[in-house]
Amino acid sequence: ELYAALYQKIGDVMESLWRTFLERYADEFVICRFGDDLGFKTSTLTSPKNIRTHIIPQYKRVIDLIKGSGKPFLWHSCGKIFSVMEDAIALGINAKHSNEDTIAPYEEWITRYGDRIGLLGGIDVDLLCQKDPEDVFQIVLERGQKYRGMANGYALGSGNSIPDYVPVEGYLAMIEAVKKIRELELTSLQKPRMTRINTNFPQK
Repeated sequence: ELYAALYQKIGDVMESLWRTFLERYADEFVICRFGDDLGFKTSTLTSPKNIRTHIIPQYKRVIDLIKGSGKPFLWHSCGKIFSVMEDAIALGINAKHSNEDTIAPYEEWITRYGDRIGLLGGIDVDLLCQKDPEDVFQIVLERGQKYRGMANGYALGSGNSIPDYVPVEGYLAMIEAVKKIRELELTSLQKPRMTRINTNFPQK
């Protein structure tokens, strides 16, 4: 009983905070989000059963408030959480952020969920750290176009928050690639006959 009551109390606090926030500031924001890492590289941090029994119901209280105010909801959660993604989608999340290539290629997230929710990220932070800026630019350019072609809703960015050890040059190379993708898309739209950006890239 104490264990269940702890989660209930956390949910009480979350609901109270969000209710106050929405009452005061709903008109100032277009979209709402919160982050709660449920996993790590190989599994969820606690059992899927525990998440469904104790965590998902508390999420629902907050998400119902947000959706009731007419706002879309974005959810950030790190880790290998495929076992509880259907539960999260059932809550009405509009989009999900966070990915690491060591957990699964981003294509898997798109294949599983890209027809039902938006997906944010796609570019592993390790790539920004380990590759030369020129390689970062080319990889982001190719993957970004590919992911946008696969998913119904996709926002390109890093798979996790940018820490201070990410080289500035790598980060800026990602930004420049995003600008290039946008430029190519706008050029395509301006043509008399609309064409899709080629997403069939040769394997390196």
